Amino acid sequence: MVRLRHQGETGVLDRVVLDGIPARPHGLHSGGRIAFGPDGMLYVTTGEVYERELAQDLASLGGKILRLTPEGEPAPGNPFLGRRGARPEVYSLGHRNPQGLAWHPKTGELFSSEHGPSGEQGFGHDEVNLIVPGGNYGWPRVVGRGNDPRYRDPLYVWPQGFPPGNLAFFRGDLYVAGLRGQALLRLVLEGERGRWRVSRVETALSGFGRLREVQLGPDHALYVTTSNRDGRGQVRPGDDRVLRLL
Repeated sequence: MVRLRHQGETGVLDRVVLDGIPARPHGLHSGGRIAFGPDGMLYVTTGEVYERELAQDLASLGGKILRLTPEGEPAPGNPFLGRRGARPEVYSLGHRNPQGLAWHPKTGELFSSEHGPSGEQGFGHDEVNLIVPGGNYGWPRVVGRGNDPRYRDPLYVWPQGFPPGNLAFFRGDLYVAGLRGQALLRLVLEGERGRWRVSRVETALSGFGRLREVQLGPDHALYVTTSNRDGRGQVRPGDDRVLRLL
């Protein structure tokens, strides 16, 4: 992971922020979402690059959510700081291919979207997770909800598959962009800090093909990007595009 410095119309490589994240030439199962949290720290999702056991290996950066300072150092307060054999950048583990990051606007809790093994085993189990420091989300020991106290169950699971892109909070609800699902879903949450449940799921937007990015803009509108030119979608006139929802 590198930092680029903007200089007019170009970007210049400033420095390597973090090295050693597992990768493969095909680029699949690499995660790759980066976002600054409300604490000012940099959060990074990493996939297990089809090496499943990396997700449970604290000595590896694969299959994790990482938490760093803006300079790339392990963030203060990380759950595995000082633990022998563990990477101090690790914030949570047991992830297959986490794709999105979003923080609850009132509580500051971190939520993440993740791809399940739909292409490998003929079923879905794509997830939305509530991320807690040091939490183990089970992959590959558990697929979907395992009801195993050693691992944290997802907040929401699509048993038939809805490979998600990013997710974002908008007007109190959680919106998830769908790639193969080709829709923007609205997840209505009920509960309180640490005790959330999804009470209702609605389709907020469809008809634009694959959707990858969803972000709340500084104008308080919701922005969504299509992803039909990524080699997996059906290209439509005007693709790809940025959509704005009020």
